[in-house]
Amino acid sequence: LIRTDYLTGATSSRLFYVLLQKEIDLFPRHKHPFTVAYADIDNFKVVNDRFGHSTGDTVLRTAVTLTKNALRKTDIVARLGGDEFAILLPETDQKAAQVVISKIQKRLLGEVRKSHWPVTFSIGIITFTATPTTTSELMKLLDDLMYTVKDNGKNAIRYSVYTG
Repeated sequence: LIRTDYLTGATSSRLFYVLLQKEIDLFPRHKHPFTVAYADIDNFKVVNDRFGHSTGDTVLRTAVTLTKNALRKTDIVARLGGDEFAILLPETDQKAAQVVISKIQKRLLGEVRKSHWPVTFSIGIITFTATPTTTSELMKLLDDLMYTVKDNGKNAIRYSVYTG
């Protein structure tokens, strides 16, 4: 239970932070870039209010399943909170991250249209070619980036590179 989110099967937030710190700790030795995406399901409350929590749970599980199916075995999708998720892409530069995250976004939007769920996805993505010292610093950068997407109309992806 500590390793996996009970509802979605995603990695738990607790384990995600451990794995993220490991990535930060390994960086000085290997110098491999890595990418982290932070995604929020826009208007998720509307699903719960209009269709019920059972449908909301289905939206969350579907988002995780579609995301996992687009990732490598070494990548991690984690549920951080209610409708917030993170994706850790080890040894992934910005160009490769753009390919995989665009594929995920396309699959997610296709499924929500097909299912008539009134949600979209705001995603902030940072490729790290240097690292902050702590996971808290790193996640603050991601949170700020994701909220710029939300503040500018939602349903978009914003990319950045952290160079130190």
